[in-house]
Amino acid sequence: MADDTLKHEEKQEVSISPKPLRCRFHETEVYTIFCKDCNDFMCFKCIGQLHQKHELSQLQDADEAIRTEMFGLLLENKYAEHLNSLIDKVSDREKELVQDEETITREIRTSVDKMKQNIDLAEKRLLSELRNAFESYQTSLQEQKSNINNLQTEIANLDVNKLPEFSFSHIINSLSEMKLCSSTSDKLLNHPKPGFQPSMELSIGNLIETKSGKRDAGALPLQPSSNISTQTDYFEDSYTEWFDAEDLEEDDVIESSSDEITDEYPIKFQINPDIKLISKIVPISEKNAWIISDRKLLKIVDHTLQEDVYAETVDDIATLKDGCVLILRNTKTNIMKLLPNRKLVSFADVGTINYFPYCICIKNNIVVIYLWHVANGYTSRNHIIWMNTDGIVTKSSLFSESGRRRPCAIQNLELGLCVLHRFNIGPNFHSLELLEAKSDKCNTLYVFTGIYGMNPQRNFECGGMCADNAGNILVSDHRHHSVYVLDKELKYKNKLYDSKNGLEKPTAISLWNDHIWVADGNQIFIFPYAKE
Repeated sequence: MADDTLKHEEKQEVSISPKPLRCRFHETEVYTIFCKDCNDFMCFKCIGQLHQKHELSQLQDADEAIRTEMFGLLLENKYAEHLNSLIDKVSDREKELVQDEETITREIRTSVDKMKQNIDLAEKRLLSELRNAFESYQTSLQEQKSNINNLQTEIANLDVNKLPEFSFSHIINSLSEMKLCSSTSDKLLNHPKPGFQPSMELSIGNLIETKSGKRDAGALPLQPSSNISTQTDYFEDSYTEWFDAEDLEEDDVIESSSDEITDEYPIKFQINPDIKLISKIVPISEKNAWIISDRKLLKIVDHTLQEDVYAETVDDIATLKDGCVLILRNTKTNIMKLLPNRKLVSFADVGTINYFPYCICIKNNIVVIYLWHVANGYTSRNHIIWMNTDGIVTKSSLFSESGRRRPCAIQNLELGLCVLHRFNIGPNFHSLELLEAKSDKCNTLYVFTGIYGMNPQRNFECGGMCADNAGNILVSDHRHHSVYVLDKELKYKNKLYDSKNGLEKPTAISLWNDHIWVADGNQIFIFPYAKE
């Protein structure tokens, strides 16, 4: 009799759950209500979420229905099957995590090693640029010293008592040489010295989290599973159907990337993180474009950068209507043409002694090429040629100027040729001017002096320019994180976009069908451009 009593008490202990009837969705609440429509129990807070207008009853009144459900589940062994399946999946995920951690560890180490290599390359590049800048400056100073010494010798040989015997032209030439020597010396002495401005761009990458278990940018780590719940119907049929946990998905935790491409403007997309600077961008459709980065010709297709390199050592390009691309290299005199089948063929040889091409543009089937070189240390020689799309030269112009401004972009306009120059000595300041650009002369028509501050011409650092059909010039101001418009006389009209629109250091820009493409680091923005 005592044994029977003991067995009866043990059965009672098995049937009594030691856990409180806490709601699995609301930890501070207890189960008090039964939903007949869902065949599930809940607390008061659950009513307003998924059980509105359902038929409800007190939990105690549903004793028979709940016991019947539990009997069916235990009889058909549904719980055991599902729990065994879950533990298998969790075990598989544990193994995947170990493998994923090893893979990501290798990726991080590879990225860090690559960054170290890039830092070493950046050091070599900066030191090389520094050496070239100082050598150029020192060469100019030495040449000027030589010019001054020669002028001293020449003037010392002049006898003041015999001055009336010298020709008038000789006297003028001597005075002119002295004035030129003085002005050139002043420019050299007052020219800014090369400097260095460090930038802290050491982003290796980010851990991301996706639905497959990888991490998504900006996402928080998952909390333990005991703190994550989704209220739903556990059983579509209380006796035969068990829910599949993987089929449940919370809409409020699905995040969309800020770089996702949509049909709304502005469009923003990222390309290869190894790309730090895009020097040229030429759209060829709404989603496709050619770009130059690190002197390599690359292509964007459907807003995605292709892995192929179409040409090495490229400084400027222009696209023809037949889909071919003219490729300019400032170390070669031969302009190449990239055919649609990716074959490179010769287009035209434009070089002369000591002249090398630096910029190219095309408009209305007229190709314009700007050639340049420095003579005598501080005098620039310029050669502009015009040719048709068959590579036949139609006209050319030669002119010289003092100073060392290197052409870095050109636009062929109705009024003349717009040229963006970069000063070779000192910081990355630029100048923009419109040349008359005729075959016999290249007089300066208009000059853009900048718009910011008391010394705007000393703050104009331009990353790129393009022109609209009306002859307005669009420029990207690298220093002031903006893109703005200049009129035909290179006067400031209005700002288009700036840091408020996400721009940090805009560089290459271009127009395509009333939309402006703006390169910014390894990002590209596409903004609408309204016609005026």
